[in-house]
Amino acid sequence: MSIITQIRNKAGLMVILIGLALVSFLLMDVFSQNSLFNQNNSNVIGEIDGEEITAPMFEERVEEAVENYKANSKTDKVDEATLSSLRDQVWNELVRERIMKNTTSDLGLAVSREELFDMVQGSQIHPSVKQAFTDPNTGNFDRNQVLKFLREIDQQPEEMQNKWKAFEKYLISDRENEKYNNLITKGLYVTNFSAQTFMKQVFETASGRFLRVDYSTIADSSIEAPEDELRKWYQEHAWEFKSKEEQRNLDYAVFEVKPSSDDRDALLKKMNEIRMAWLSTDDDSMFVVMNSEQPGDDKYYAQTGLTDETRNKLFGDTIGALSEVYQDGNMYKLTRLARRMVRPDSVKARHILVKVKETETEETARKRADSLLQLVKNAGDFASLARDNSEDPGSGTNGGDLGFFAEGAMVKPFNDACFEGKRGDKLLVKSDFGFHVIEITDQKGGRTMARFATVTYELSAGTETYRVAYDSASAFVSRIKDKDGFEQEAKKSGLEKRSAEGLKTTDRGLAGLDNTREVVRWAFRSENGNVSPVFESQRQFVVAILTVSIPKGIKPFEAVRSVVEARYKRDKKAEQISKKLEETRKKEGNSVERMAIGMGTVAQTYAAVNFGSGFLNNIGMEPKVSGFIFGCKKGTLSKPIHGNNGVFVVVVDSLTPMPKEAEQGPTHGNLRNQLKSRVAGEGLAARKELIAIKDERHLFY
Repeated sequence: MSIITQIRNKAGLMVILIGLALVSFLLMDVFSQNSLFNQNNSNVIGEIDGEEITAPMFEERVEEAVENYKANSKTDKVDEATLSSLRDQVWNELVRERIMKNTTSDLGLAVSREELFDMVQGSQIHPSVKQAFTDPNTGNFDRNQVLKFLREIDQQPEEMQNKWKAFEKYLISDRENEKYNNLITKGLYVTNFSAQTFMKQVFETASGRFLRVDYSTIADSSIEAPEDELRKWYQEHAWEFKSKEEQRNLDYAVFEVKPSSDDRDALLKKMNEIRMAWLSTDDDSMFVVMNSEQPGDDKYYAQTGLTDETRNKLFGDTIGALSEVYQDGNMYKLTRLARRMVRPDSVKARHILVKVKETETEETARKRADSLLQLVKNAGDFASLARDNSEDPGSGTNGGDLGFFAEGAMVKPFNDACFEGKRGDKLLVKSDFGFHVIEITDQKGGRTMARFATVTYELSAGTETYRVAYDSASAFVSRIKDKDGFEQEAKKSGLEKRSAEGLKTTDRGLAGLDNTREVVRWAFRSENGNVSPVFESQRQFVVAILTVSIPKGIKPFEAVRSVVEARYKRDKKAEQISKKLEETRKKEGNSVERMAIGMGTVAQTYAAVNFGSGFLNNIGMEPKVSGFIFGCKKGTLSKPIHGNNGVFVVVVDSLTPMPKEAEQGPTHGNLRNQLKSRVAGEGLAARKELIAIKDERHLFY
């Protein structure tokens, strides 16, 4: 009773304490990253032209895509890479839908119910409808099947009704897109001037001579690059560094988790214990299943086909002989001689296949197969029974005859029955295809072969080794304050500092490292100079520092500094080389050959160069040089040209005009068809540039 009295007396204090605890909890939630009030906890995965895309809606679409993928690829599993690709497809489709929805609406493009009727069951059947209702046996479209399906749609399961509604929605969208593309296509026109210019660029060619002085003739280290000059160059060329999406640059170090000597000793001890246990059992197959990291090998091998020393030694030993523990690369193994026998080189057999029908149990199918086996054993006509009963269309019509086949050509149960049996045997075998009534009709050749059972374990790092590596990575993180500190600590720790530039939100990870998607996600949630936590990759730990955040639009100077410096130095080299070329011209005259000698190089020739390709034989793409060639007067030495690979001086010796037959070719039609082929992709891309797209999938995946 005294305890109850104390509780009553202090009830007020308890209420206050509980109230303070609740307030503290709420405040903690408000200021934490996982707060219910934190906007990052939103279920909005992105925004397209002002319309929010929620995570549940996006996931529903992804699930549909996954189910379609499974159905089309006939698989039950989808790996992470495929799932990521499907997410990208769904997102791109949502972008396309939103763009085209607004576009077709603004233009007044629509599909009436009458038009939809015509596409599904009228005179203008949509190709997708034809594909869905084409008889696979005849390859012909069956309109009656469409009508039958639509009459019975109300009796179909709700899932099927929803799929049909989605299909109709797709048909409408596809037709609206077709109308939009047709509007653009009908407005395309190629002028005579455009056609003639194009033909000249393709068919008019030039030949002549040139000299080239490579930029590499001047060392980078000899060119000074003051910071203010680099920034000035960047400002003048900023338009060249435009990014269509956010990117991140980061430096990172990798801590390898390698097995230690203790890990090796522990594995050897374990393998020797397994060896002692194996000596006391004869059930090799089950022992391998229970004790090996890798599945067993049930194949038979001739001694001439063995490549490893251990199995070669065991081949002639007594059955059950067991090897010592041995190393094969990064694997530790134990191998036992499980069986040795004489097996034919090839077998001839015939069979009757009995499949398990959807309407029956496996036992019922076995009884049907067993009754056929009894008929065969009682001198029944195998060929007739196979023709009448076999569900293997390939061999059934031939009386079940499979001809001669080598070891491994058939599924394993069938193969083993034929190669372990003898001529004249009649037996029943089950495989993934069903039940096989088999008769071995002939066998050829014969050689001694052996089957081995092997227990395999990979030498891998243990828990303690992982802990040591993780502690090293954690200590590394604690010592880093900035980018310079990262580099110094990496060097001090004997680690290679690696860099990743231009990372996008959709990148799956760092090049060459598995399971590093979380590093990319971290980079887009962090600020410049932030050091990451320790990330685990496959047998590795990764620590990163975010060096540059690149917004959509013009990349900041820091993000492209190395490129700017290289380009700046190239321009300075070009100026120096050009100046020397002009001095050489004054000294040697307007001869390409004499100028080349004066510059310590050799003159070269070019032939059949056209303006359209911008390609110089034996040099590569040089559009500026190509432009000068077709802008020079014949026989006139050009001024120095700053090309991609060096500084050039060219002279045109001959020009081959466009042939008459080229002038009369179907240029207008060809050019217009080229433009038409670009309408669908570029039309959508142009509209995409005009709208705001916010993709925040990286916050969720």
